[in-house]
Amino acid sequence: MATTLLTRPAPQLRRDQRALVEAIRRMTEFEAVAVLRGFDKTSRATRDAIAEVVRGHGGRVIDVTPVPGLGELGTVPAADLVVATNRALAPAAERCAAYWNVPAVVPGDGEGEHGRLVRTRQPGVYVTHGETGRDVAVRQLRLLGPVNWTDGTAPARPAEELVLKPTLGGMVVTAQYAGTSVTRPVSRMIEVEITDEVVAEIDGHAALVGVGRYEARPTTRPVCRVTVNG
Repeated sequence: MATTLLTRPAPQLRRDQRALVEAIRRMTEFEAVAVLRGFDKTSRATRDAIAEVVRGHGGRVIDVTPVPGLGELGTVPAADLVVATNRALAPAAERCAAYWNVPAVVPGDGEGEHGRLVRTRQPGVYVTHGETGRDVAVRQLRLLGPVNWTDGTAPARPAEELVLKPTLGGMVVTAQYAGTSVTRPVSRMIEVEITDEVVAEIDGHAALVGVGRYEARPTTRPVCRVTVNG
């Protein structure tokens, strides 16, 4: 007796995800596309739909899941375009795009004309460690200390929590220590010394950061963000 194999239908993409796929279909200037997705079926289905479009253009897809931790982007193959399959992953996609100096395509908030592409520039903060360690934050880098830091205007001071946020004019640093909080703008660079492994949140994703001296400075080439209205 023949055995009948039952297959489940593919998940239906949401309106914003369909708009995202169609936006990639209209783009042609890429060979490698990095796709950031979740582990749910709809995210995987969106990745598969994007992969089909990319292969139709003669390109290839780089599956970036899970999101790389601080300092791990150097191990990911470089792409010509970065795509986030949902809005929650938009900051991570912009971070990858800033690292490779390529555009990031992210879902919009549903407002405006369906399928319309909106190009904006997103500032960032480069983080370097030694000669080879390099990363970038486009929304926020949060170090849960203890760390020591300085902006060059005063001796290094301790912090139990240190937050760096990029701005159009540079970055804003907020340091908390012994119940007090200090916030100041920085236009050039800060140095951070980590003497014991700490937890970092880079654009909302947590990772461990090892011992060493780190430098953070504003980017000179903000990432190009392409928002797709769903």
